[in-house]
Amino acid sequence: MPRTFTIVFALFATAAAGTAWPAESGASARSIAPPARIPYPVDSSRVPVGAPVTTIEIPKGLRRAVVEDAAKRFRVPPSAVVLARAERVTWPDASLGCPEPGRSYLQAQVAGFRVVARTTAGELLYHTDNGETFASCALPPGAADR
Repeated sequence: MPRTFTIVFALFATAAAGTAWPAESGASARSIAPPARIPYPVDSSRVPVGAPVTTIEIPKGLRRAVVEDAAKRFRVPPSAVVLARAERVTWPDASLGCPEPGRSYLQAQVAGFRVVARTTAGELLYHTDNGETFASCALPPGAADR
């Protein structure tokens, strides 16, 4: 019994002193990189089919909000943004087709639009409701600066 106590005490004393355990002496310390964040996959089976509409059918406030957001993201004046395409869709829930991990959404069909805003710098896809709520699924969740 005294020998067991001495070995256990020696192990705890070694650990408390900040030195390596006897079995690990001579082993170099390795650091492990944190796991890479995997993008949240878009469930293509839940992407609703849209009916093409003219951009004039989108409510004026919503058009203005999308144009201003695209201009801000591309760092161009709002006059440089063109709404290239629009489709009327019914989203399966309040996430507007852009769910963020860990969040829950109202489970109700939401009428809205799928809109493409284009500039000389590129284009963004927006998902909207019929009001002034919109989301750009091209961005990582939570990265929107509104």
